[in-house]
Amino acid sequence: MPISTSSFGDERDNRYAEYTAADDYEEESMDFLGLSPEQAETILKRLGGGVEEKLRRVEGIGWIGLIAPTDGGVQITFKAHDELLDDLVRRFESWADRELGV
Repeated sequence: MPISTSSFGDERDNRYAEYTAADDYEEESMDFLGLSPEQAETILKRLGGGVEEKLRRVEGIGWIGLIAPTDGGVQITFKAHDELLDDLVRRFESWADRELGV
């Protein structure tokens, strides 16, 4: 669980289980040339995620972002509930364009 998500350690943790049911996530992968893993992690954190695994996995409520270095950039695999996926990808692309000066 990301450090930005509270955990009570009791029955209240199960109250919002629909947000953590990763089995229901849709998945989309995109390549971002010129973007470093550090920049990608920063953008995912701006979108409300908490670092689950440094420079590899960022997790938010209802979504996960996986960072994989590639030749000349990164590949981001977005996993999210259907209603969040398009917005998450669109917002990430917008931040990536700003970061790269496009």
